[in-house]
Amino acid sequence: MHIFIQTCLDGKYTERMSMEPYFIKPVEKDDVDAVMKLLKKTFFIDEPMNQAVALCVETGTCPELEEYCFHSLLEGLSYKALDSDGNIVGVIINGVCPLKEDQNDNVFLSQAQRCTNPKFQKILYILAKREDGSRLWEKFPDETVLVEVKVAATDPKWRRRGIMNELVKVTEKATIDRNIRLLRMDTSSAYSAMSAQRLGFTCMYSAPYTEIKMDGKPLIVPEPPHVDDRVYVKTLFERL
Repeated sequence: MHIFIQTCLDGKYTERMSMEPYFIKPVEKDDVDAVMKLLKKTFFIDEPMNQAVALCVETGTCPELEEYCFHSLLEGLSYKALDSDGNIVGVIINGVCPLKEDQNDNVFLSQAQRCTNPKFQKILYILAKREDGSRLWEKFPDETVLVEVKVAATDPKWRRRGIMNELVKVTEKATIDRNIRLLRMDTSSAYSAMSAQRLGFTCMYSAPYTEIKMDGKPLIVPEPPHVDDRVYVKTLFERL
């Protein structure tokens, strides 16, 4: 039997057909603990780079990753998917970011150099090389900011039901409402890359993990099929 999905934003509902009901709403302050609980059982252990360095194997979490996730959570651009009992079964964390922090600064590189966690430090170095490789400020010289999908996760029991597609669509609308033209999605996962392509994003940077090196050695090499680090961007509207 098919029943309705409802997306609730500003008191308005849109309906789509699906096998299970869920509701899309903005993330609020009271959601932080539930969101982090979901991320710790999904993104923290499933994301290919986290998995490759065994980031959370010993302690079940990573304070540095928690801070990264929390940083943009309450900017007003993050959304949750709720089941009919009000449980969070999906989340997308988005933030407004400058295309370039500073002419002579790479924020992730600075963070990596200060990081005392050797596993998370490797991830930060990957992110730093991603920024230098993608150089989005050169590809979009007329733009100063974009919205970036920082983290996205779905409860394993709710996957393959279109939740992430809905969360991205809501993010696109919110980005347009802020008159921001670009939406960015970085993908360390082959599956996330396929999703980005299906959702109309264009690949702006791609590098094999085996070629992202420091001191002549690859920093992180996730298990196949996750062989490339990529940056995708979707242009949401044209400037007049």
